[in-house]
Amino acid sequence: MSESEANRRTLFRLRFPLDEQPLLVTELEDYKVIELAEKSARLEANGTTLCNEKWTPSVLKLKTGIEIPTTVKLSRTEEAQLIVLLGQNITQKVIITEQRRLLAKYGKPRPKNT
Repeated sequence: MSESEANRRTLFRLRFPLDEQPLLVTELEDYKVIELAEKSARLEANGTTLCNEKWTPSVLKLKTGIEIPTTVKLSRTEEAQLIVLLGQNITQKVIITEQRRLLAKYGKPRPKNT
């Protein structure tokens, strides 16, 4: 894999439509996943937060029924969103499969008006 291809994979984020947002389930709270990458995720904060000092066990539950065990640690907060690091990467295969499913269901997203 070339360096530019590896960089594109690292930066790729899959943004979910509201009705398709997976859940990241922890012992204390369920978080809607707004965006997903191999090594990180953007979550809806729900007025709560996660620990930034230790890894929290969790399960990513996709709308297709697939459940992926992982751990999460808070990286930072932005407005009402939590950006978390994933202890176990989400495979590129899972992300691409989700992207294809969303494209088949909703078509290509339209650019935002600026």
